[in-house]
Amino acid sequence: MKTRLPVRNCYTAIVIVAMAAICLAANLPNLNAQAPAPAGPPPLPPTAENMKGKTAEQFYKNVKVLKDIPASEIHPAMEYITLALGVGCGYCHNVPKFDVDDKREKHVARSMIAMTLALNSTVFDGKREITCYTCHRGAAKGAPTLVFPGEKSPTEPTAAEIFPALAIKNITAIDPSMDPSMAPATVVTGPAPPKPAAAPAPALPAAEEVFTKYMQALGGNAAISKITSVVHKGTVDMLIPAPPVPPGTPPGPSAMGTAPAEFDRKIPGKQLVSILFPGRPANVAGYDGIIGWLSAPARENTGDELLLMKEAAEFPPAAKFREDHTKVQVDAVEKIDGHDAYRVVGTRPNGSAIDRVYFDAQSGLLLRSYTTMQSVVGAFPEETNYDDYRDVSGVKIPYTVRVLSPEGNRTYKWSQVDANAPVEDSKFTRPLPPPPPRPAD
Repeated sequence: MKTRLPVRNCYTAIVIVAMAAICLAANLPNLNAQAPAPAGPPPLPPTAENMKGKTAEQFYKNVKVLKDIPASEIHPAMEYITLALGVGCGYCHNVPKFDVDDKREKHVARSMIAMTLALNSTVFDGKREITCYTCHRGAAKGAPTLVFPGEKSPTEPTAAEIFPALAIKNITAIDPSMDPSMAPATVVTGPAPPKPAAAPAPALPAAEEVFTKYMQALGGNAAISKITSVVHKGTVDMLIPAPPVPPGTPPGPSAMGTAPAEFDRKIPGKQLVSILFPGRPANVAGYDGIIGWLSAPARENTGDELLLMKEAAEFPPAAKFREDHTKVQVDAVEKIDGHDAYRVVGTRPNGSAIDRVYFDAQSGLLLRSYTTMQSVVGAFPEETNYDDYRDVSGVKIPYTVRVLSPEGNRTYKWSQVDANAPVEDSKFTRPLPPPPPRPAD
């Protein structure tokens, strides 16, 4: 239940649309099926506006463990779980009846969520140290024994299959003496070993200096301010879903391939990414300045997905990094593809994560951005690399963009980039959902 965003750059939305495409290939429908059943008034569509001020228990049906979190955080949490376990929605849910409890995996998942929340609350001082990925590492079942590099997990039954699922009813029952703050300090006998002399730290520029040089390298504020829209056309190398098959036929496997792609942006703050897979309608992710949406499965983005999509719509990429973060500073010099790069870090205003952007020390251009999509149960990273900058109407724009994420790597190669091309506002507006089927006479 790919991509956002994002990412903190102009290609996070592309990641989300690719995620949606893979879900579509596995016939994963909208989470709207989990909204309250039509007993009386019809259920509200799962939009960010409808979820505002509601808990998951108030908006969705049959939420047992995460019932007190904001409703808008349910989908990011489910998306994280699918990545941490390497599964689709149908692993735990009866698609499309998401509220039904007829799968053992769903009951086990609830107990596992309760267990990780309890450990984090009582053993790790309330910090999110344990997540699904801690044990699963992209596999549906965690390895019960040590696995050597290059080998697969043993095939014998796991502990979860042998023993009843653990359901923690009262997290206060865990011994408080296990709290790490109670652990004694490490004691070393004898004289302390001499510390090696620290190498002199390289002189680092101020963050303001790095961003000023970046804007100048792009072409300057005057040239950038003249850009009202940018239309990218080209291809993307990525995991391509197999063409549709007749109902009842298992879908074919996805495979690496190349698909046509288009990325439209209207300044300020609107964007749309479209990828065309064989035999399917265009797979689209859009943001109209307020609402972020996907075409397949058709839904709105909520929680951190929406936040990252908003940030992804900024132009140029990372131009507002200082405005969107606190404690922004240049903290290191790293090598990226043979180039010295200044690493700039910044904390999100809500304190949920630290993001990074990297600028070429010589040219000043953005080389890489690194972000994470956060959820209440865990987070997954995304890295975007920029290359092959070319002049477009006086502003340098990358023609090659490589995205690394848990859903698979993607390389976007733009063959044509047009600035100030006419783009209608309606293009970024979420399409209206189809009307419900009429009841039979």
